[in-house]
Amino acid sequence: MRGLAFIVLMATAALLTVPSAHAVDHKSGGASVSDTCGGTLFADYLATAEGTADTAFAGTLTVVGGASPIAMTLTPQASAGAIPNGLVRTGFFHPAISDDAVTSAPNLLEDISGRSRIRFETPWGPTLATAGCTGATTRVTKLAGGLTFHGVAYEYVLTRA
Repeated sequence: MRGLAFIVLMATAALLTVPSAHAVDHKSGGASVSDTCGGTLFADYLATAEGTADTAFAGTLTVVGGASPIAMTLTPQASAGAIPNGLVRTGFFHPAISDDAVTSAPNLLEDISGRSRIRFETPWGPTLATAGCTGATTRVTKLAGGLTFHGVAYEYVLTRA
C-alpha cells in the first residue's frame, strides 16, 4: 500500500512541475473562452456578421530561422447557401512539394492567462495558433503558430482583412 501511495505522490509532484505557461485547457464543447479577441469559435473565426463563411487566412509557413516559405491558407468551410459548417480547410502550396490540404473541425482553447488559441489539423499534423484581433473587434484577423514535421520546426503567420 505504501508503494502505491508513493507512486501517486510522485505522479502528483511531476504534474505540478509542468510549466504553467504551456498549459492549455479544453473548454466544454470548445465553443468559447474568456478572452475577448477570438473568444467565440464560430463568430470570431468562422462566420461573418451576416452568417456566411468568413474569408480565408493566408500567409506563409517557414522553417524556423530559414527561408523558402510555403504558402499556407486556413479557410472556413461552407455548406449549401454559404452557411459555415464549423470546419476549416488548411492548405500548403509550394512548387517544390506537391500541394496538400486537409479539412478538420477546429477546437477553441484557452491558455492559463485566458488568451484564446485555436487548434486545427494541417497536412503535416496538428497545430495550435494564437489569435490576434484588430481594433476593438473580437473577430480574429491574425493567427501565429508553429508545428514540427519530420523533426523540422516550422512557424507561420496568417492574416485576413
